[in-house]
Amino acid sequence: MARATFSKKIPLAERPNEPGQHMPAPKSIRRTAIQYGAVFSLVYFTLIFFSHAYVIKQLSDESRKQHLSKELENFQAIIEAEAPTTDDIRNMIHQFEMLLGHAIVIETASGSVLASPNFDQSQLQGAAEKPEGFIHIAQGANTLFGLKRIFSASEKLASITVLETEGALSERPLKAHLTLLGASAVLLAILLALIGTTTHLTLKPISKIKEDLRRLQSGKQSRLNPHVPEEFRPLIRQLNDLLELSNRRLDRHRRLNSDLSHLVKTSISANLAILSDIDTLPPSREDIVFMTSNLRELDKSLNYRMSKADISGRQMGRTCMPVEITASVITVMEKIFPDTVFRLHTTLPENFNWPMERQDLSELLGNLLENGGKWCQTTVDVTIARTSSGLSIEVADDGPGISPEAAATVMNRGTRLDETVAGFGLGLSIVSEIVEDNLGQMNMGTSKNGGASIVILLPLPD
Repeated sequence: MARATFSKKIPLAERPNEPGQHMPAPKSIRRTAIQYGAVFSLVYFTLIFFSHAYVIKQLSDESRKQHLSKELENFQAIIEAEAPTTDDIRNMIHQFEMLLGHAIVIETASGSVLASPNFDQSQLQGAAEKPEGFIHIAQGANTLFGLKRIFSASEKLASITVLETEGALSERPLKAHLTLLGASAVLLAILLALIGTTTHLTLKPISKIKEDLRRLQSGKQSRLNPHVPEEFRPLIRQLNDLLELSNRRLDRHRRLNSDLSHLVKTSISANLAILSDIDTLPPSREDIVFMTSNLRELDKSLNYRMSKADISGRQMGRTCMPVEITASVITVMEKIFPDTVFRLHTTLPENFNWPMERQDLSELLGNLLENGGKWCQTTVDVTIARTSSGLSIEVADDGPGISPEAAATVMNRGTRLDETVAGFGLGLSIVSEIVEDNLGQMNMGTSKNGGASIVILLPLPD
């Protein structure tokens, strides 16, 4: 008994990556924004912490410098004005220490050193060795911060140093630091809330685009709404162009299938009508000639319709080299029309790339050059130029030209020419559809030699 096999069609979006391809899983924009926001917030909060500590320390040091400077000036003024004895100075030092909690070291002009009794005297003696200005002295677990001033012109004082313990005033900066950190945390929370709200409002149009896509898939609308934020307009324009191109292809294939069915059915019916009498009378020579001609026309029409079915239209990510393709087509045409001179005029390099399907451009140039070769007298000129708006391709000959009536007929949108009769108009319908599917324009006129001039303008992709 044969084993039954089952296969499940996997949607394109759910298919695994091709071998050799390792595509990262797509991430949610909102989730990514939250993750980055959390990391950046932590970095931001850390920077705030250290910057606050630095700024508060600087402010605290500056404030302490100012009040130490005032205390030193007051102490100096008292000594200079009252001329106290050594004992009086010791009493003043003790009173200042009790009142302000500061250590004071005084060097008199006679060389004696008087210092606060409740501080480490060995450390205070080291203050005499410090230079003038703001100083730091290690005092056990604490550090003394002070201001020293030297009096070179005084008859009573050599220097005065006012010191205080850094830990004594550290509680106030710490409280200010914690207050600032708390305020910064609140502001950071508000900032994150604002960023989250902004992200939500910014990404809200994506929800509308998703809804448009759902309606598009359900057949409730044929195009996406172009009224979207500026950042999404190129994407929506490209998608709408692809939708329009797909619809044109579908319409063309339906029309070609319908025409092909009618053509094949008519040809088969005509041949069967002749072959149905084969039992009574053999087919005559005229019948055989008719059948052969009918089959040749059918073969030619099939080839022509297959060419129209192969039109791809503008494809994202596809490029071709117009100069190289034109040179190749000219080589082929020179073999088909050996008496015709085909000339290429361009300043573009051979490796110049243009966003267009190679087969479309080859088909377009092939039909234009074939028509030029059929109707010219001696010469067909091809000019390829890069313009500010796109690419220009002109094919001009020195033949009889195109009448305005014929040009207007060919240029009418949706006009279908006789596709079974060989001649000038046969290939231009293919050219017209290729140009239309690539969002270009086709203009017909008279060349400088009096023949036909067909100019193809292909725009730059958005």
